[in-house]
Amino acid sequence: MENLVNRLEKRGWGKKEIVKAVEIIRNAKQSKSKDTIFIEKRIYWILLIITIVANFAISVALMPILMSLKGMFLYFIIITLGIAFGLLFELVIRSIEHLEKRHHQLLVIFIPLIALVNIFIISKISNNLTSTLGLANLHNTITIAIVYAASFVLPYIVYRFILKIEYYAKE
Repeated sequence: MENLVNRLEKRGWGKKEIVKAVEIIRNAKQSKSKDTIFIEKRIYWILLIITIVANFAISVALMPILMSLKGMFLYFIIITLGIAFGLLFELVIRSIEHLEKRHHQLLVIFIPLIALVNIFIISKISNNLTSTLGLANLHNTITIAIVYAASFVLPYIVYRFILKIEYYAKE
């Protein structure tokens, strides 16, 4: 709550308004139903699972693109998909109010790592399939994976380190 109090003071709130707001928030937290508490505790893990599945789906959807395109246009599509999905993920993370700093630290390491591995595996499969079909469109799997993972993390980096928006609870 100290973080909230500091932010409200910076925005020009008076002491009485801050005390009332903190009291309302504490009362709301104490009056949550058991079902709400159950869901809140598991939403983080559900988010992780959904993100892993979505990253895998994007990786699989990239297979035909990897087999048919090369050069700058391929990287443009990979970067665009990475940024778009990373922004979507960033918005979901910001909408979960009870995540703490440790949750964000785990997400910022774990999710790009999963994206990197997924794209690497799919790129490898795509190269194998391309060579089996006799096509001459092989790619460097490591480069493809790094470009996607970096693009995926970019929205988080922009919000957290460039715009310096801290949206987690420091409890």
